[in-house]
Amino acid sequence: MRLDAFLRMVSCTQGDICYIIGAKTGLVNDSLYFIGGNYSVVSLDGQTISPSTTLYSLDVNNQFPVERSIPQSLLTDTTIASQITAAYNSSLIGSNGDAAGALWHTNDTIYIFGGGFETPTNSVSSYNVRTSEWKEVEVKGGSFNFGNRSSAQYVSVPERNLGFVGMIRFDASDPNNLSWTNETLGNGSYGADVPNLDSGTMVYVPAGKEGMLISFGGSNVAEGINPAWGWPYDSDWYTIYVYDIASHTWWQQLASGNAPSHTGSFCAAVTTSPDNDAFHITTYGGWSLNNGRSYEDVHILSLPSFTWINATLLSNKSNKEEQVNSTIGRDSITGGCQTYRGAQMIVLGGDIRAGAYRLTNGACNDVFSPVRVLDLSTYVWQTELNNSASYEVPAVIYNAIGGGATGGATSTAPAAGFADPTLASLIQLRVTSATSTSIPTSSVPTPTPTPTLNPSGVASESHSSSVNAGAIVGGVVGGVIGLGLVAAFVWFLFKRNHSQEESPEIEQKNAAKVFPSIPQEMETRLPQKPEADSGPIFEMPETTK
Repeated sequence: MRLDAFLRMVSCTQGDICYIIGAKTGLVNDSLYFIGGNYSVVSLDGQTISPSTTLYSLDVNNQFPVERSIPQSLLTDTTIASQITAAYNSSLIGSNGDAAGALWHTNDTIYIFGGGFETPTNSVSSYNVRTSEWKEVEVKGGSFNFGNRSSAQYVSVPERNLGFVGMIRFDASDPNNLSWTNETLGNGSYGADVPNLDSGTMVYVPAGKEGMLISFGGSNVAEGINPAWGWPYDSDWYTIYVYDIASHTWWQQLASGNAPSHTGSFCAAVTTSPDNDAFHITTYGGWSLNNGRSYEDVHILSLPSFTWINATLLSNKSNKEEQVNSTIGRDSITGGCQTYRGAQMIVLGGDIRAGAYRLTNGACNDVFSPVRVLDLSTYVWQTELNNSASYEVPAVIYNAIGGGATGGATSTAPAAGFADPTLASLIQLRVTSATSTSIPTSSVPTPTPTPTLNPSGVASESHSSSVNAGAIVGGVVGGVIGLGLVAAFVWFLFKRNHSQEESPEIEQKNAAKVFPSIPQEMETRLPQKPEADSGPIFEMPETTK
């Protein structure tokens, strides 16, 4: 069937949403919330693409509208009632269609960061999903809410009540005492240079003691502007930025394999292998500045081997958009993907193009829909959302890293080696909950403490960072208790004068091992942390396509 015939296929009614560009999304209690960007809503006069400041929600358990327009009857919408985001209007939509700022959420509250404020403020808007109440709330630590930041990387970590945008770290652990910090190098974070990526991605994986952030893709603003394009240089997709939340440390890790060729404006979702030993970050869509077009590529970055895997040919078998025309792609979906129950990726919106040109101009049709679902166990595009699906590692992944559907990967380290021995140790840990400590993965023995490297690359045995002070104290206390138990047991053996099996104190000592903290040399070489308001903040530039 010809392309123009596909565009004539349409089944929608007044009030339906048939096109979404650049919305920010969050999945809260089985409801998909989204805000910002541009929308095409069916009206008596047809459809036009225009910005919206409404917060929408869709119940993913109730006739979720996959591969079709979104019926008005399934939408719940609320206008931002908070005074602080009254300025959240059409002027805050980036030239590429992306909404401003970030959407953070906990299990019951959504926080809207961004508003294009010329004067910095320490307030954000919050929306309680249980009471449907908007509030303007104060955040302690500095006036960081200003500017557009429509292309800034952000991530919400509801498991730990944290949110990040650029290097602003938002803490909602106590909803009555919200706080944030500006963690640029020398102002709260350490290690490698902070990534300053335009239209890239930032995702959370539950590795380390409190989790890690993985960042890649987009354009590298830190390298300046490419004079040939008037645009930042493309980021090297083989350079993966890793941030350890507990120690506030950045690393640059080299990846291998088959990485995407496009630049940015894509989205990503994270799955965990059933044996909890590996994480798989699936990317979808994106824009290539070099090639001047969008793509519907599907790639996977597998950790801890840091291996890129191309699943595009597999996903295209069920991708009806690609079956219409192989030049069709989606971009402006940064922040538009969510992992549903660890097994499926919900995709919301995207600027649909044939080559470099917008394809539908906002008109509804039955082929290019605003909501899509990709099964992450098979990489098959779905016609409905499977609420009972469970995750298995697909063959396209385990054929590259070893193991099978339940995990058991044999590639457990990067081909080029880990950038730092501390990263190698921490990435083997798994976060169990927001209040408990991390545990080593089942297939990898608990590593012994490894000296970290100071900025000059010299190993350091001094570990005085306050970040890990609690862990160190815990290890010391555990050691003292262990010695007391050993002494008591030896006395018991002597008194009874008969042999017993060896005491389990060896297991206790192994459990008490702690990982090295940031070296003292690194801390002393960094400038003293200034007041929160005075630190630099990375502001993503306005971009055009």
